[in-house]
Amino acid sequence: MPKQRFDTGRHLASRHAVKRVLDRHKVVIVAKKFAGGQVTTRVLVDGEYYDVDNRQLDLLEMGRTPEQIFLEPAVKH
Repeated sequence: MPKQRFDTGRHLASRHAVKRVLDRHKVVIVAKKFAGGQVTTRVLVDGEYYDVDNRQLDLLEMGRTPEQIFLEPAVKH
């Protein structure tokens, strides 16, 4: 029975894919506020808090950075 060859290119591609997933920014939902029919979510991303709407939250969870969607850190009370 012939020995199967190890596909190095495929292995490296899967390693890079795992690294990309691990390098994504972690988004932690801290609180949700409901007012006037609107939902505002406070999230923690890389040590900074941001107040975001549902669309911005979706973008962050897809891997976008706060800078890419022009978010400013939330004002601390």
